[in-house]
Amino acid sequence: MRDSAAHAGALSIDDALRLAQTWAAAHHADADRSRNFAVQWHKDTPAANRRGDALLRDLEFFFRAAAKDAAYWQSVGDFSEEATGVWGVQALKALAGLNAVGLLAAAILLAARGGSAYTAGAIGACSLFLAGVLLAYPALRLIRISRSRANAAAASQSREAGSASTWEQLRSANDANPNVGRKERKLAVRLAAAMAVTATIGCAVLVTAVWL
Repeated sequence: MRDSAAHAGALSIDDALRLAQTWAAAHHADADRSRNFAVQWHKDTPAANRRGDALLRDLEFFFRAAAKDAAYWQSVGDFSEEATGVWGVQALKALAGLNAVGLLAAAILLAARGGSAYTAGAIGACSLFLAGVLLAYPALRLIRISRSRANAAAASQSREAGSASTWEQLRSANDANPNVGRKERKLAVRLAAAMAVTATIGCAVLVTAVWL
């Protein structure tokens, strides 16, 4: 008898939908998401626990969690933008330009001709600078791929989390990999380091060939 009375006082699906609609209007939330959450909540919640205050509490908690998760994925996209943004591309272009200038200088010195040590130094410098120039293309391409993939993935997951209307949908949005594009970014950084090394050693070899 006690259980029957408790079930009789449980929130009906229609009441849950109306309550969710009212809550959405009061909190400027998406009404469809609120109603969908109420439907799932009504299915998952035992009859004895289907109370109006419980639904309102769970609605608020869910929407806060969804907003927080959407913001997290947005921050992942912002980090990727900073890590592979304009400054990264410009740094790679600067390294490519430095190697290109070095290659031109080494080629000019090689054409001038000199002793065997001079020629060997000029050829060595040319080889180093040429390697640095050739590394620029894959490095720039990897940076662009990393940026594009990371931003697209983060934006997609942020939208998915922000539009979730059930806990299952929110969990699905958060199951994605936050490190999309990281592999390409790390490889691009290594190539950039190699370009810096070729420019540095190339300059040292060139100076040595000229002054010795």
